[in-house]
Amino acid sequence: MKIKLLTLTAIMAAISLCASAQITTGEPSAKVIRTGNRAQAGDFGLYLGIKTDMFKDIFDSDVSLKALPLINFKYMGSDHSELRLGFEFYQTSEKIKGDAIVTEDTTTEINNRDGQTDVMFYPGYAYHFGRHNILDVYVGVELPLGWSSNSNISGTQLGETMQTTKITKRSFVIGIGAFVGLQAYIANLPLAIGIEYGISSRFDTGLKYKNEITADGKTQTYYEVDQTAFNNLNINDESYKKLSAKKGDIGNQVRLTFTYYFK
Repeated sequence: MKIKLLTLTAIMAAISLCASAQITTGEPSAKVIRTGNRAQAGDFGLYLGIKTDMFKDIFDSDVSLKALPLINFKYMGSDHSELRLGFEFYQTSEKIKGDAIVTEDTTTEINNRDGQTDVMFYPGYAYHFGRHNILDVYVGVELPLGWSSNSNISGTQLGETMQTTKITKRSFVIGIGAFVGLQAYIANLPLAIGIEYGISSRFDTGLKYKNEITADGKTQTYYEVDQTAFNNLNINDESYKKLSAKKGDIGNQVRLTFTYYFK
């Protein structure tokens, strides 16, 4: 299994930032228990959020995974108001290459590649309740937007003829979401760990596959519906000369969060 997590790069960047930036000067709460430095107006934050559904491909030995968890840059406009801009990157790739047996004396060369890339941005706002420095409860809204692409290229050598099939999908995503979070500040450090639960609606366009089959210098092009995106429609394996496929839905997710605050 070959797993490449860009998470390590993000964590190393955060450590480097910790070494060079000024620690936030948020004063501990006047409450009896004095633990942690709460973020104040003017503080910045670097937030790493790991979604639960990012783990599903990690244990698949046939998948090469590159995943960058949600990175949020925060700015505390006041002691209670937070502006944030999140970024998320996810990529998988699969490859198969070999000589398939046609008959006892004949083989055909097979070369298949499949890849998926998702890029998302999350501009948003959060409001923090109270001034306790142990547990920080907040709610917020965000505007998810981004794109997703998928490609599958297969080549088959049949005698002297090479047939290439290219299947691609490119979709655009936009939505709106709300979330509630709980984080705890660690010791007397500008660090916080927490959990967020969010619910969001999203609208996806371009949920179709473009098929291009090339052989002997000629290319045939047609479209098919991405059947995995539609659960309630009765979709047959039909080919289309022109096709428009869209979908709107509502979903939820849980994130584990790690935040470093600095001036």
